[in-house]
Amino acid sequence: MTRVLVSCLLSAVLVFCLIIFTSAQTYGQEADQVTLLNQAGDAVTTLTDGDLVRLAIELPEAVSEPVTISFYLDRETNLLGDCRVPDGERSCMTAPVGSLGWYWNENQEVQPERLIYAIASDLAAADRAAVGLRPLAPLQISVRPRPVVLVHGFGASYTTWEKYLGPSGYLALMGLHGYAVGDGQVTGTLHTGNLLNPTARTNTIAGNAAALGEYIRNVKAETGAEQVDLIVHSMGGLISRYYIDRLMGQRDVAQLIMLGTPNGGSDCTLLVDSLGLYQPAGLELRSSYIRHVFNPQITEANDVPFYIFAGTPIRLGLLSPCSETPNDLVVSLASAAASPGELVEVPFLHIELNASGELFDTYVASLLRKPGSEFTGRDEQPSRRIEIESNTVQFSQIYTGVVDSAQGNTHIINIDSNVAVASFGLLDPSRTLTVTVRGASGNVIVLDPVINGLTIIDDPDSLVYLGYGFENPNPGPWQVTVRPTQRTPPLGTEYAIVAHYAGGATIEAGLSNYLPGLDEEVTLTATLELGDEPLLLTNAQAVLHHPDGRSEIIQLSETNEGISASWQPQQPGIYGVDVIMRSLLPDGVLVDRSTYLAFEAFDDPPEIRQ
Repeated sequence: MTRVLVSCLLSAVLVFCLIIFTSAQTYGQEADQVTLLNQAGDAVTTLTDGDLVRLAIELPEAVSEPVTISFYLDRETNLLGDCRVPDGERSCMTAPVGSLGWYWNENQEVQPERLIYAIASDLAAADRAAVGLRPLAPLQISVRPRPVVLVHGFGASYTTWEKYLGPSGYLALMGLHGYAVGDGQVTGTLHTGNLLNPTARTNTIAGNAAALGEYIRNVKAETGAEQVDLIVHSMGGLISRYYIDRLMGQRDVAQLIMLGTPNGGSDCTLLVDSLGLYQPAGLELRSSYIRHVFNPQITEANDVPFYIFAGTPIRLGLLSPCSETPNDLVVSLASAAASPGELVEVPFLHIELNASGELFDTYVASLLRKPGSEFTGRDEQPSRRIEIESNTVQFSQIYTGVVDSAQGNTHIINIDSNVAVASFGLLDPSRTLTVTVRGASGNVIVLDPVINGLTIIDDPDSLVYLGYGFENPNPGPWQVTVRPTQRTPPLGTEYAIVAHYAGGATIEAGLSNYLPGLDEEVTLTATLELGDEPLLLTNAQAVLHHPDGRSEIIQLSETNEGISASWQPQQPGIYGVDVIMRSLLPDGVLVDRSTYLAFEAFDDPPEIRQ
């Protein structure tokens, strides 16, 4: 009995082996074959998320009539593309197919191994077998994650991303490799201002965009990836928008994640501009420049989805020394929203946006884990800028000086009637000075974090060191005294002070041309009004800052409607225009308002896209 059983078992094994051998011949040598091709046309089984690929199929025999082949990722609901096998042929290849999101599944979980199925979509199941197409024999591929490139902002460096980088950084903890521009992992460095050499010339946005392009190319070369994610802070978003619009060529950015980007500019750089620091980048960040020069030219996203995170924890005017509310201290909601994209308000200050673990875990990580079904292209995003009500920010003139003695310096800042809020901002590069404030009555006001919103930001990347404000301040001359401390450098330190007003008189100014050619006339017009009534001027001045660092006073002509001045730029580059206007009200209170414009002159002026 045992011998019979063993004999039967051996016979069964032989039969099974014969079946396996026959199947191997049928399905290995003569069955359909799915192939994944890279951009060079090479067959591959490994790719990086975001690579552009083609899918091809080879049938065992030529078809007697055209057949459409559809390719799917993992299941028939994830259509990748299709191709058509012509009559009498046995193969076809798809158009290029994007692989964005292939590293993540629909639950945003890592799925580095994927299957590609091919099905004759216009044939019945019985007919599929007739042409040799068997959907149960898919191509298995391996997918690596895209690298992430981090872009810092104004007056900063790659170190601003320390929370994102390193083996315990946010990116590494989710299995991603982070590259911060300027970190030396590959070549490419931005120059947006150096705290150790603040008077050194910066790159323009265009120059920094070229450096970003170099860095991205080198990341791609090192990793073999064809696309990267961009996470950017502050001015880094403007640099990235320029790169995507003007320099990108074939798409190599999967998505742009903007943290506190001043897409409508930030006049908080006025304090930096007044000291001649970080130029010309400081002039480029003026609202006038971004809204009238940058945004009209940089309009294309080239299929890259934009995500905009705007910090809005500051909603009271007395807490806002240089920007309209709500804001993150230096970038307002209206400014962040001045670019197309998906806008999200978050409760973080500007210097927290690129460091907050809560922001990363709640929002950024989810975008980095987007599956392929969520990469639907730019057309699915808003094609217009988000409309956020914006109010003209009113400033005093900027007061500057050097503190080099114990007595310090005192400045008179006039606050006129009907001012609802007056907020003050102090820029102190040494971050060591103190201020004493006397109101219009002459009494010293003890500044309080609750009553006056006293804020001290001891961070070198911030555009403001100290801010405070007053609601319904008494009209008249206010005195602000700036004094040194024991930590102030022995030779003293520069500083700049400005007041930001809500209510009272308003200054309106504009230029006839923000993109002139050389020797082309530019005309400034400005008015100072209280309500709808123009005020009689006691003093008006315009200062023109040239691209080479020179400044000159422009002669003004007073008209019934305000002031006017004209000039012709003689060299290409970015110019700043500071307009200061004063008037004396019937109650004897002095009105002091300033506005700060910028334009760019060209050898060959660009055409604005419609």
